Amino acid sequence: MAEGEIHKKLKAIAMMFGKKLVTDLVAREVKFKNIKSVADVVAINIKREEIRIFEAKATKADFLRDKKLKNIDESYYRHCHYFYIICPENIINIEDIPKEYGLLWANLETDEVIIKQKPKKNTGRLKTMFKTTFRNTIKSVTNDLYYHYIIPEFQLPVEYKKRKKRKRKK
Repeated sequence: MAEGEIHKKLKAIAMMFGKKLVTDLVAREVKFKNIKSVADVVAINIKREEIRIFEAKATKADFLRDKKLKNIDESYYRHCHYFYIICPENIINIEDIPKEYGLLWANLETDEVIIKQKPKKNTGRLKTMFKTTFRNTIKSVTNDLYYHYIIPEFQLPVEYKKRKKRKRKK
């Protein structure tokens, strides 16, 4: 399914908001292999080793379709310290989400963010180690820069090399 313009805009607004939260590193489309999912936006504060994840939802139907968001144990919440859902104004309400999630309403014309509900900090052990999320976030930033800026800007050929899987020793 192609990504819509509203979803792209929400991710850009989430990245700006994450950066304003005294964040050192912000990336979009970060892989979480242990839950076979890709987070829309990840923001990291390196000094505090703090991870914030933002999930963009362009419509109420998009939100309702995403089953993993209904249960905090299946969502990104256990993989970060703070988890947010960002949507256009009046699409998702506080009553629609678990009390642990943050809810951000974005004005798509002004890029203003309204904090409808602050997230509760996840103080438990993260399901994905900080170093793993940090590494995956850096990979995402590098790929984004390389494939969306460097290759188009300098008209370089795209070469994909599949990495060979290592055989594990028993």
